[in-house]
Amino acid sequence: MQRVFYLFLFNVLLFPATAQLRHITGMVTDENRQPLPFVNLYIEGTIEGTTSGDDGRFEWITEQKGELTLIASFVGYKTGTVKIKADTLNPAPLNIQLLPQLQAVKEVVAYAGNYLLKSASTLEQKDAVNLITTAGSEGNLFRAISLMPGAQAPGLDGRMMVRGGDSRESQTYIDGMHLLSPYTASAQHMPARSRFSAFLFDGITFSTGGYSQEYTQSLSSILPLTTSDESNLSKLGAKLMNVGPGGGGTKAWNKGSVSFNFDYTDMQWYHTTTNPRQGKFWETPYREYAGQSLLRFQLRKDTYWKTFLSYTGTLFTHYEETPFSRTIRELGYDEGNLYLNSTFRTRLSGGVSFFGGLAYSLNKRTIEEAVKKNDRLLTRERELHLKARAGKRFSSFYKLELGIESYDRGYGMQYRDSSFFEKDISHRISGLFVSNDFNLTGRLFLNLSSRLEYISSAQSYALLPRLALSYEWKGLNISGVIGKYQQMTDNDYLIYNPSLPAETNRQYLLGFYFRDKNRIYRAEGYHKTYDRLPAFRNRQYEASGSGYSRGIDLFVNERRLLKYWEYTISYSYNDSQREYLDYPERAEPPFVSRHNASFTLRYENMKWRSLIGITNRFASGRPYHDPNKEGFMNAHTPAYNTLDMSWTLLAHKNLIIYACFSNILNRRNVFGYDFSPLPDSKGFYGSLPLRQEQNQAFYLGFFLTLGKNVAYEASNF
Repeated sequence: MQRVFYLFLFNVLLFPATAQLRHITGMVTDENRQPLPFVNLYIEGTIEGTTSGDDGRFEWITEQKGELTLIASFVGYKTGTVKIKADTLNPAPLNIQLLPQLQAVKEVVAYAGNYLLKSASTLEQKDAVNLITTAGSEGNLFRAISLMPGAQAPGLDGRMMVRGGDSRESQTYIDGMHLLSPYTASAQHMPARSRFSAFLFDGITFSTGGYSQEYTQSLSSILPLTTSDESNLSKLGAKLMNVGPGGGGTKAWNKGSVSFNFDYTDMQWYHTTTNPRQGKFWETPYREYAGQSLLRFQLRKDTYWKTFLSYTGTLFTHYEETPFSRTIRELGYDEGNLYLNSTFRTRLSGGVSFFGGLAYSLNKRTIEEAVKKNDRLLTRERELHLKARAGKRFSSFYKLELGIESYDRGYGMQYRDSSFFEKDISHRISGLFVSNDFNLTGRLFLNLSSRLEYISSAQSYALLPRLALSYEWKGLNISGVIGKYQQMTDNDYLIYNPSLPAETNRQYLLGFYFRDKNRIYRAEGYHKTYDRLPAFRNRQYEASGSGYSRGIDLFVNERRLLKYWEYTISYSYNDSQREYLDYPERAEPPFVSRHNASFTLRYENMKWRSLIGITNRFASGRPYHDPNKEGFMNAHTPAYNTLDMSWTLLAHKNLIIYACFSNILNRRNVFGYDFSPLPDSKGFYGSLPLRQEQNQAFYLGFFLTLGKNVAYEASNF
């Protein structure tokens, strides 16, 4: 579990004990023997620990016996470990010295492909607990990430949108392999959620643009999720939420483990208790059953093989009304999502690193009364992703990485009403990528990379170059990226014209990033130009659309400004216009809000065993077309605003209670308008606001670890 989670869990009050008590005391200092405050300290394999005070000193009481390993971790410093014997603790204060992580960070940056070195732009590592316990997340990974700079407040469907792009321009990867369908199913005016809990992953990285050419098929952002390489403890956990139960565990053995997790969601009780009138919209309430499994082996030193399997099934029957016609459809939904990946990673003799992986995604969906009464829509989407890459650092100056991958995709649609329509399409995307890292000086880093990609359906090749430059000076990082990216157009348009080429954009980014022990300041400007967007011209789809997106992101995070308090401010400005689909002229698309801001305040006090959060989120109105006015996309919805609260309580060393209440002021946010297809007698087109089916959301969860020797962990993995 990551360091923030230890900070959250390990400072619990000690329970009365009858065993012999021993004192652990000492001081943590930096390389200059200066005290380091707020360092996380804990005994490995237990929940016992504390944080150092303002003077770097620490003290707590333990019942542990025998040889212990004391861990000390702090942002910006290498993790320190000290082997101690419990019997000698009382008379011997400990001195722990932490060294700066600067040199290690530089090597990781060069080695792992994070070419921008703490970049202001792209890679911001987040801890799962930090994300999910943020007020307003509702336990949803994507909603939590939407508070980051560059992302905007979710729209009506709840999907993530970044820097002027729609939701399909943001792609998700698990252990480096592409995930075709990251969202759950949703009904009319009901937001989708992430199919995966953040606690399944050891690393969560959010990229807002300018990412490595190893990743493709995205025009706005990527979200790489990484499972842990190993789990040394066998454990079992259960959870009970106001939307359903779940649980899982891990069985560990020498150099291997198998983990599983399952969740069942049934919204009937939730609707009955939070808003009884909601029951009238559902014939069969939203139900979802999901399971994940992870098999891990350490074959030898620096050699890991992992296999991740996930399945999600969703079904519901929802009454949906067609605006102005008073026609009600009884939409029946049944979906199955399968995802499997298997990856192998090793370091060979001579310093060569190798990675190989495969991933298979399958999504099957049946919708009764999808458009009108007595119709039926069946869709089937699949993807096979294969990837291999190898890299070697030849010197402190230069590192080379090469890779090859293939995406084999297929999509089929069958629609039945009084007539019958069926269409199947398939294509293959093949890519070669090369990356060159140069440490020009101790502070200046350069990456030159490129990708050659072939798309079978359009029989086209594309060269996608990228240049990234980063300079670091006294904690300040200045970084810039120029790159070209492409993504296949959506299946909704490929169905009608399978030879459509990929959409492309060019990205230009310049960022400033400063970080020290307790603060992060970040500012970044960007400009993106879009080409070959789908456009409906002469009764057919063609790749003649274009557009741009430009803006600036600001981010401030202050820790320990006051004792126990932390605040975060995020602001994004975006100016985006497109001429595509059936647009008669270039205009701002309806999924874009120009201004997005959020303020998050967190209070963390382990004397109360509590973490309390408040988030206020704001977004300016989204554009829409009003037929009663002149021009196109000529109006904006009212501003979006929501005030959210959360409370995380460590009720016992084996039990965590988490509660989150969104939109506590019950603001009725509007996401757009439906207009009558025909005007009234005065030539006026009536309208109805588009709102979510329920303005507020309440989430309550009890998370229990079963077992005497293992403290609660949010992840069963």
